[in-house]
Amino acid sequence: MEKHYLLLLLFFIVIISSVSSCSSSSEYQSKFLLGEDNFGRWRNGILNSADASETPGPANGPANGPSGPLVLAGSRTKRPDVLNHLKRYRGGWDITNKHYWASVAFTGVAAFILAILWFVCFGLAMIIHHCCGWRIDIKGKESRGSQRICLILLIVFTCASATGCILLSVGQDEFHREAVDTLNYVVNQSDYTVQTLVNVTGYLSLAKTVSVAQVFLPSDVKDDIDKLNVDLNNAADTLRQKTHLNSQKLRFVFDTVRSSMIAIAIVMLLVSILGLFLSILGRKSTIYIFIISGWLLVAVTFILCGVFVIINNAITDTCMAMGQWVDNPHAETALSNILPCVDQGTTNDTLYKSKLVVNDIANIINGFIGSFANSYASPGGNSNYYNQSGPLMPYLCYPYDSQLHELECPPQLVSMANASVVWQNYTCSVSESGICTSTGRLTPDMYQQLVGAVNISYALQHYTPPLLSLQDCNFVRETFRIITSDHCPPLEHRLRMVNAGLALVSVGVMLSLALWIIYANRPQSEQAFANSSSSFKGGSNGNIAVDVSSKNDEV
Repeated sequence: MEKHYLLLLLFFIVIISSVSSCSSSSEYQSKFLLGEDNFGRWRNGILNSADASETPGPANGPANGPSGPLVLAGSRTKRPDVLNHLKRYRGGWDITNKHYWASVAFTGVAAFILAILWFVCFGLAMIIHHCCGWRIDIKGKESRGSQRICLILLIVFTCASATGCILLSVGQDEFHREAVDTLNYVVNQSDYTVQTLVNVTGYLSLAKTVSVAQVFLPSDVKDDIDKLNVDLNNAADTLRQKTHLNSQKLRFVFDTVRSSMIAIAIVMLLVSILGLFLSILGRKSTIYIFIISGWLLVAVTFILCGVFVIINNAITDTCMAMGQWVDNPHAETALSNILPCVDQGTTNDTLYKSKLVVNDIANIINGFIGSFANSYASPGGNSNYYNQSGPLMPYLCYPYDSQLHELECPPQLVSMANASVVWQNYTCSVSESGICTSTGRLTPDMYQQLVGAVNISYALQHYTPPLLSLQDCNFVRETFRIITSDHCPPLEHRLRMVNAGLALVSVGVMLSLALWIIYANRPQSEQAFANSSSSFKGGSNGNIAVDVSSKNDEV
C-alpha cells in the first residue's frame, strides 16, 4: 500500500517540476534611442521625398552602404518554425507572416505537451485504478497521523487553488484593461491623424469657393485641389480601415481570452472547494464526478497557460519591435499594419499646393483692395464705384515668397491673424442700393467676403504643416514610444500574474485530485457514530453497550 502511495506522489512531483515552464516568461525591457527629426530638404518649394525617406543613424552613412530591410526584434524571434520543419525563423517580427506566428506558437508547446501528458497519464491511472484493482488505503492504528497529514495537505492545496483563482481573476482583469487602453490609444492616434487629413481636405475644398468681387481661384488650381483631395481621402481611408480592422480583431481576441479566464477561475474555484468538502464528508460516489471534472479542467488550464505564454511572447516581441522602429521610422517594416505612416508623396504635394493656394487667395484679396477698396473711382458708370472714401486700408501680407519660404509680415501690412479686426475699422454703412453712406472703404458684404477668404487661408496655413509629422512618421514614432515606455511594462507584469495564477490553479487542483481519492477512502468514524443510535444494547449494571458495525467501502 505504502509503495503505491509513494509512486503516486512521485508521479505528481514529476508533473509539478514540469509546470514551472508554464509560468516563466521572458524578461525584457524596451531600450530605444530617439533619432533626430528626419526632415528632408526643400527643393523647388517641395520637400524632397528621397531625402526624407533616408533612415537616420550611422547605418546609412556612405561607409556602410545602403541598408537592407529592417528585421524587427530579430534577436527574440529566432525560434523553431513548426511550418518549416522546425528550422529557425529569421524573418523578425511580422504579424502578417504565418511563419512568425508558427514560431511564436512554439513557445507554448511545453504547456501543450504537459496538458497531453497529464490527460493521458491520469486517464491511464484511473483506468488501472478501476480495472486492475489498484487501491490506496490509509487504515489501521498508524493511519491517524497519515489522515491528518492528508487533510492538512488537502487544505493547503485547496487554498493554493483558491489563491491561483484570485490571481487569475485579478490578473486577467488588469491585463484586459491595460490591453484595451493601449488599443484605444492607438485608435485615438489614428483618428487624430485621419481628422487632420479631413480638415485639410475640407479647407482645400472651401478654398475653391473663395470669391471676392466675383474673382475666383484660377481653374488649374481648382483642378489640382480636386486631384489632391482624392489622394488625401484615400490616405485617410487607408489609415482608418487598417487601424480599425486590426483593433477589432485584437479586441475580439482580448474579450475571448477574458471570458475563458473568468470561466476557468470560477469553475476551478468551485471544483476545488466542493471537492474538499466532499472528500471530508466521505462522499466517495460523488467525488468521482469532481475528479473527472478536475482532470479535464487541469488539462484545459495547461492549454490556456500555453496560450498566455504565446500572448506574452507576442506582446514582448511587439514592444521590442516598436522600440527598434522608433530609431528607424522610415524603414519598410510590418509595423505599418498597426499604424501606417501617410504617403510622403501625398503630404509633399499637399504642403506645396496648400502654400500656393494661400498665396493665390492673398493675390485675390490684395487685387480687390487695390482695384476696388483703395481706388478713387468716379460715379459715372464705373463698376468699381460704391462711394468708398476715407483712409486707405492696408494690404494683406503674403505668408510665403515666390519660392514658398515663410515671410515675416511687414508692419505696414496686416497678417491673416489680425486682418479681420483691422479691416473692420474700414467698413461703411450702406444704403439699400449698396452704396456707402458713411466714410469707409468696404461695404459689410465685401468685408464678410474678405474675412471668409482670410479665414480659409489661415486654416490652411495652420492645418497643413502638421502633415510634416505624418510624412516623417513623427506621430507614429511618438505613439510607439509612449506604448513601449508606458504600456508595455504593465502588460508584461499582468501577463506574468495570469501565468502564475494558471500555474497555481493547475498544481493545486492536480494534487488535490489524488488526495480526494485517498482521504475519501479513510475509515469513516463519523458514519459509525451516526449509525450508533440504532444499535443500543442494555447492560446488567446500567451501562450501555454500543454495537457498531460499519463497512468501509473501497474506492
